[in-house]
Formats: sequence, C-alpha cells, structure tokens
Amino acid sequence: MAPRTFLAMGTWSTDVLGNDAALDTLGALTDRELSFTDLADELRGGYIESDAGAAVLALVEVALAARGLRDLPHTEAVEAARDLLDDERAAWLLDQTDQVLGAGSEVYELWQEASEQSLSEWLGKVEASIEDLRQALSAAPAGAVGGSGD
Repeated sequence: MAPRTFLAMGTWSTDVLGNDAALDTLGALTDRELSFTDLADELRGGYIESDAGAAVLALVEVALAARGLRDLPHTEAVEAARDLLDDERAAWLLDQTDQVLGAGSEVYELWQEASEQSLSEWLGKVEASIEDLRQALSAAPAGAVGGSGD
C-alpha cells in the first residue's frame, strides 16, 4: 500500500463552516453556551488560536443566515443567532476579521501552509461572507436582528 500524503488542512474543506472548530461553535450557539466574553478574551492576545479564528468566521456566516442571506442546514444555530447576533455583535465580529485574516492568526497560517489554490478558494469565500455582512449591516436599521445575552 502506498503511503498517504496529507495537506496541512486535509481534514478541512474550504467552506467557512468546513472545519471542526466552526461546527463546535455552531453547537455552542445552539446549546446557548457560546460566550462572547470568552471569545473576546481569546482574541485579545497577540496570537489568535485557530479555534477562535474559526469561531469568528463561523459566526459571520451564521449572522448572515440569521438575516436570511445564507441558507444553512444548521437551523437551531441560526435560530439562536437571531437572539444573540444583533447588529452590534455582528459589527464586532467584522472588526475581528482583520486579525483573523492577518499575521498572528493560526487559522490563516494553516491555510497559508495548504496549497495556494486551497488558500485562494477559502479566502474568497471568507471575504465574500465578510463583505456580505458588511453590506447587510450598512443597509439594515440599527438592531434589526435584535437580542441580548453573553
């Protein structure tokens, strides 16, 4: 049997929700166990671990779904997002994306280690989601999704 070769991102797809950390984030959101305070703490350091970076990107995607701009099969997470991802939190998530897609971000570094094609495909999807949410927030009345919580 020939030895197998694995890419650095072999267990991930280029979809924004195509990794374990993103799906764990959706599970925590569904179970109402997601803490924005804890996530903010994880993002304050000089280096962003891949789980925190993937969580930010997953929440951007689910914020779009909560606004009817994405069709996701994770309906319970989308319902929870309607309560938690108001415009203020969604804007905060957008603010975090510069860090997640920059130097000092493990998730970005891992994609850089993958093939150039995979990085380009993933980055295209991530940047499209970020831009879609940015446009949705600029077009929506303040607090359009609403909600409160940790």
